[in-house]
Amino acid sequence: MTRGAFFRAVLLGLAAVLAGCRDAAPREPAPRLLVVGWDGASFRYLDPLLAAGKLPHLAALLARGVRAPLESTRIPISSAAWTTATTGRGPGEHGIYGFHEPVAGSYALTLTSARSNHAAPLWRLLTARGVSSFVFGIPLTYPPEPLLGTMVCGMLAPPKSEYTWPPALASELFARGFLPDLDPWLEEREPTVAEALAQLELRRELLPELLARDDGRLAWIVFKELDVLSHFSYGLDLAAHVEPLYVKLDELLGTLLEHVGPETNVLLVSDHGFTSYTHGLNLHAWLVREGFATRREDAEQIAPPAGPFGARLSAEASQRQGELDLARSEAFAWMCEGNFGSVRLNLAGREPEGPVRAPEAVLARLEQRLRAHPSVVNVWRAEELLPGPARAALPDLVFETRPEVQVFAERGSELEGRYEPTVADHDLLGIFVAAGPAFRPGAAPEPLTLLDLAPLALHLLAQPVPHEMRGRVPLELLRDATPETRVPEATFGAHLPVRAGSPYSADELRALEESLRALGYGD
Repeated sequence: MTRGAFFRAVLLGLAAVLAGCRDAAPREPAPRLLVVGWDGASFRYLDPLLAAGKLPHLAALLARGVRAPLESTRIPISSAAWTTATTGRGPGEHGIYGFHEPVAGSYALTLTSARSNHAAPLWRLLTARGVSSFVFGIPLTYPPEPLLGTMVCGMLAPPKSEYTWPPALASELFARGFLPDLDPWLEEREPTVAEALAQLELRRELLPELLARDDGRLAWIVFKELDVLSHFSYGLDLAAHVEPLYVKLDELLGTLLEHVGPETNVLLVSDHGFTSYTHGLNLHAWLVREGFATRREDAEQIAPPAGPFGARLSAEASQRQGELDLARSEAFAWMCEGNFGSVRLNLAGREPEGPVRAPEAVLARLEQRLRAHPSVVNVWRAEELLPGPARAALPDLVFETRPEVQVFAERGSELEGRYEPTVADHDLLGIFVAAGPAFRPGAAPEPLTLLDLAPLALHLLAQPVPHEMRGRVPLELLRDATPETRVPEATFGAHLPVRAGSPYSADELRALEESLRALGYGD
């Protein structure tokens, strides 16, 4: 069999292969799991709509399930959060902390991608065990990787690229007007509620078709539209602005629940929440005022950069650092989101002009000065908060402000002040709703974090959980409280790299073919 015929047989006919047995002996049906992600959803906006009867499908899910707040990453940002949720590993292990990462040996930043992820996501682990997955819309999955099943990449996927596995699916979706990313990261545009609703309606039509082609045990589907339009609510009533999206998402939830049936376990989750901030704290200006950063005397007032988010945000970071005398600056602002900020030392040997050779002393002074600020409520060393070896994109210090104070970093803006109107941005707590045969309705859960989702998903799929995953399986939610089985991640044999350029290389195809044959697929 030729390689092309092999992959057509395996990938396009995968539903039939996985649904059948390798012998004639009957077996119990494999457990199924549907994970639905409403990016940026908050109970603070869901609960009034539930009370008004505007979310009937979510209400029905809650009536037979359980709910809990779901704690995001610190900082609460989609790139780090969804990667944490799908790997069970924190930013110090998977290496993603924002939508940009530093270019080695410089102060420049570049966009993150699936290539930035140092940890194995669920679908790679499941592929290694012969379990098929349907992966749709998850941020930072581009470029796609070969897997048993189907992948449609989400945020940061170029709309005219091969952003799917199998690759031919992208052309089919493009012909139907599908946009993998509504956010203007890669092109200069402003999304509208009408456009978001149209894309959600298209997804309502597409998803049952795609799911019917794929016999995946796991389906993990993320909708980003709510987060995008929440950010574009400046000057508006946030709750009123996003209400049509919540209503449409509930309709789509009903479509998915009808498709998978009551025998499927269902998780409805968000990567973080959303709220409106009344005050702001400019971390860039604060570092200058406190003497940790020094502005150049000849720094020019340059107009803010234009262009799509991806280019603009990295250019803004370059402009901030460009106005500093870096040889005399001990620290600079790093990623900020919601009421969380982070600081990176200008470390000798790591940064090109870094003067800091005794980092402990600088960190101690930073901690002291941040804790003295009336808006700051928590300060962490990043090596303690975010342990792990993948530290190239991480800060050195992370802090949290009062719930009403947004942290940002800008040139030319005031140090701090009151917002008129308020500004919508992320907050720490997202949503968790679970229902299905495995769950005890009305169970009172312990606090959950994004780290718990991957272990829970594997446990629900009757798979072992890698020791390396830091989260827990919330057994208090389950009818069967038998503890999960833990094994070394290496026993999965799931080491398939994701490379730049082509979505897959010849070596990756060969590795996948060998894995599939070892599992009994192909000849």
